[in-house]
Amino acid sequence: MIDNISQFFASMQHFHFLRPYWLLAFIIIVYIIRAFSLRDDNLAQWRSLMSAEILSSLTVNGNNNNWLSPQKMSIILAIPLCIVLMGPTWQQQPSPFSENNAALIIALDVSQTMEQGDVQPSRLLRAKQKIIELLELRGDSKTALVAFAGSAHIVMPITNDREMIRHFLDALDEKVMPVSGKLPETILPLVDKLLATTSVPGTVLLVGDGATSNTVSAFQDFFDKKSAQLLIWGIGKSAQSAQEPDTISTDIIPLQLEQLKALTNESNGRLILMSNDDSDVKRVNNYIKHNLVIVDDNSRPWHDSGYPMVFVVAGIFLFWFRKGWTLQW
Repeated sequence: MIDNISQFFASMQHFHFLRPYWLLAFIIIVYIIRAFSLRDDNLAQWRSLMSAEILSSLTVNGNNNNWLSPQKMSIILAIPLCIVLMGPTWQQQPSPFSENNAALIIALDVSQTMEQGDVQPSRLLRAKQKIIELLELRGDSKTALVAFAGSAHIVMPITNDREMIRHFLDALDEKVMPVSGKLPETILPLVDKLLATTSVPGTVLLVGDGATSNTVSAFQDFFDKKSAQLLIWGIGKSAQSAQEPDTISTDIIPLQLEQLKALTNESNGRLILMSNDDSDVKRVNNYIKHNLVIVDDNSRPWHDSGYPMVFVVAGIFLFWFRKGWTLQW
């Protein structure tokens, strides 16, 4: 429920009208109806000759205050009609070219610290589980898998076969890496090579538990020049969490939260921390889906969302079929 609400507000930040000049039509309609209403006021000439008290005692009030009248319903009708003409919109029309070509590059940290058990059964296994959940949520979309420790290597190039990615994902651990350590910046040449094969901006998803100062500067230089989106998925417990009761041993190296925050801020990325449920998976997937809107892809026209209100206008027009219902100008 909360994720749906946050997704709604995220999309509504793009709300605008395609044809805002049609607001003038509403002002004109109200002015016309008001002008004819004053013209049809039979007592207007008497108000200048006698007081309101005398005029009130000499006249019999009718049902002019009834809101269900042709004049007032015309004003009510003008509201949805002008909204339809103004063209409200908050999302771009889906582009089959963009959806097919926007790639997700998953960079998984398989260094020694990812074998720690502050989250059960281990950080690496939990990261793999989260990635599999994300792949299931995305379906057969273009995805690549990169593994890194002291060096980085392409495990699976961009493919639509999520089962193939899952197969190679299961085999990844520290033992298969030729160089030990933790150097996330080594993925950047590989990411550049993979993204060069796509025609639209993609997303780089870094899944790990830490970074270095060199990582921050390297990522900043890279993403300043590239239009790709950076998402960082923090796996593990931070130092603050480690101080809570019933936690793991003090020998565990906590999640380097401050370094990941610095990496996120300097690279204009987004940081998502691992959760015990699937809320973090949904957040990651939502950021990936909104990537094309964030980079302002002008080739995709905005979707005119005012057409459903035509049925509201038609419903109000049914009043004009009532017996004795007339509107004479």
